[in-house]
Amino acid sequence: MADLEKNANLDLLKNGLRGGMGFGAAVSIVHVGNGIGLILVLGLPALTVFAGQALLLEFVFASAIGTLMAPLYKLPNSRWTHPVLMMLFWLGLERWVAVDPSKLAMWVAPPIISLVVFAIGRAIFERKPAVTYGLAVALSAGLLLAPVIRDMGKEEVMVEVERGTPEAGAPDVLFIVMDTVRAQSSSVYGYERPTTPVLEELAKEGLLFNDANAPATWSLPAHAALFTGTFPSYNNANGETRFLASKPLPTLAEELARQGGYETRCFSANPHISDSFGLTRGFMANDKAWLSNDGGRNFTFVFRLIDAFGIGGADDKGGRKVVGNIEEWMASRPEDGPPQFVFVNFLEAHFPFHQVPEEFLWKWQNNSRSELNNINQIAFGVQFGRQLSTEEIERVRQPLTDLYDSGVLYTDYLVGQTVDIWRDAGMLDNTIVVIVGDHGEVVGEHDAFGHVTPVLEQDLRVPMLFRYPAKIPGGSTYDDAVSTVGIYATVMDLAGLDSIAKPQVTTLLPAIDGADVGKPVIAERFEEHMLASRFAPGTANGKGEQVNPHGRFRTYRSGDYKLVQHTTDGEFLFNLKEDPEEMYDIAEKEWKVFDQLKEELAEYQQSLGLPNLDAEVTAPREAPEMTASERQALIDLGYLEE
Repeated sequence: MADLEKNANLDLLKNGLRGGMGFGAAVSIVHVGNGIGLILVLGLPALTVFAGQALLLEFVFASAIGTLMAPLYKLPNSRWTHPVLMMLFWLGLERWVAVDPSKLAMWVAPPIISLVVFAIGRAIFERKPAVTYGLAVALSAGLLLAPVIRDMGKEEVMVEVERGTPEAGAPDVLFIVMDTVRAQSSSVYGYERPTTPVLEELAKEGLLFNDANAPATWSLPAHAALFTGTFPSYNNANGETRFLASKPLPTLAEELARQGGYETRCFSANPHISDSFGLTRGFMANDKAWLSNDGGRNFTFVFRLIDAFGIGGADDKGGRKVVGNIEEWMASRPEDGPPQFVFVNFLEAHFPFHQVPEEFLWKWQNNSRSELNNINQIAFGVQFGRQLSTEEIERVRQPLTDLYDSGVLYTDYLVGQTVDIWRDAGMLDNTIVVIVGDHGEVVGEHDAFGHVTPVLEQDLRVPMLFRYPAKIPGGSTYDDAVSTVGIYATVMDLAGLDSIAKPQVTTLLPAIDGADVGKPVIAERFEEHMLASRFAPGTANGKGEQVNPHGRFRTYRSGDYKLVQHTTDGEFLFNLKEDPEEMYDIAEKEWKVFDQLKEELAEYQQSLGLPNLDAEVTAPREAPEMTASERQALIDLGYLEE
């Protein structure tokens, strides 16, 4: 009798494990299929290892849950009771960590579809078990390899760059982007919390711009503008094309290599700085720290679940790895080697905000980790269509501000570690150091959260400084509004090189003498179709004209005034000195200024060759008009054909 009972219990466990494995295979395939779909739609690089980890973790978790539910096989109709209750259990988990609970399809569909897949798989299993296993493996492998296969047909970006001959003693160029760091939350600009002590010290040794403005609201167009010295509508890398084409604009990395003999290296945990978006063109080496995808955990069900359980996970978004990779490279760098152009991107101020090391996480708040995970999840959902009540907005505003400030502080810390690598090697004073935010972040202003969508100053004003003692006096500052697009020309100027390209914002170096530089100050936001589709037409993620997720924006700064143009909402004018929160449109009240700014912008648009805001976007856009000499120069360098 005891043996019979033992065998019965063993059969129960086997059935539970088999049922759990079956449902686990189904639900993990459904989830990884959704994730791979996002990678393909958004043009992200093939994060195959990360996706494989997610698939395996969910499969193991589901198998364990299925085994724990094995007693259900004692019930009548256990053939369906076990999988249906597993589906309901998964439904509860999905709801718990849903990006937007109000959008039922986002969290209801995966468990239901998984049950259907499970039923189909079981029907096949009962006839040909081996076929079921083979199909599960083949489907999983096919999904994981889909982005890899896609990339095989993409334009080659990491091509060999012809290097010129460097001059003796040529300086290194260290170009650091503090991703998602806004000026308003940086203590170097007077913010009450000490969020950027490293920048404060470096500002004493270099040139600080007090009103630097990004040309775009998210990584791809912002970096494309920094790397080409041109605005998004001109270089055509934006939310509607999602790629920086190779012709006709040379990148800063290419120019430094060809004109100055530089070796060019990229260190970044941001997957946008990759071949998949055309942003690594000209770099001879790329550490691809983004392969771990620590900054993208919130996009994946199983990792949101792990964070919700508080059972582990990443405590940063790859910044520590980036610094380690730079240290390892510098340690092996030959003393008599060529000058280096080193680009670094730190993603630590980007969401998920709670994903920072302990010593930074609790700097300005003491909420429980589970509460922080929940608050972060709410704010994450807002950027994908979740509408918050007034009570929810007030609940998350201050904790998110606290968390964001912690991310800024951690970013600043990593910047200090990176600069110290050159300082400790005795090379810092012969290094052109550029530090800038690619764009900012909205943390509750206009009841909005995040970036990409808003063209508010919180998303456009960023920290920017240069350090190079040979040409820049320490403690220099510049107060007028400038565009960060001018970094391209400034680096070439500081390196003593002539650019074959024609940057749309010229060198910022005369700012040292108080000259008028950094113009025009233009920002452009093209529609991010996937994000905009989460919002009903005519609604915005927040309040105000500058946060409409639909259509396109172009903004123009002149003194204290800001002109905002939108393809459907019209044109607006704000006085940033009197109305820094951009709450009051004064276009009618100050119509003379309004007309003047429109005229100035129209003149810049014509002189720079910027298309109309509502112009049709193709990928890639036709090359802008060039002079005969410019065209011949690009032909000689291989950017254009005869």
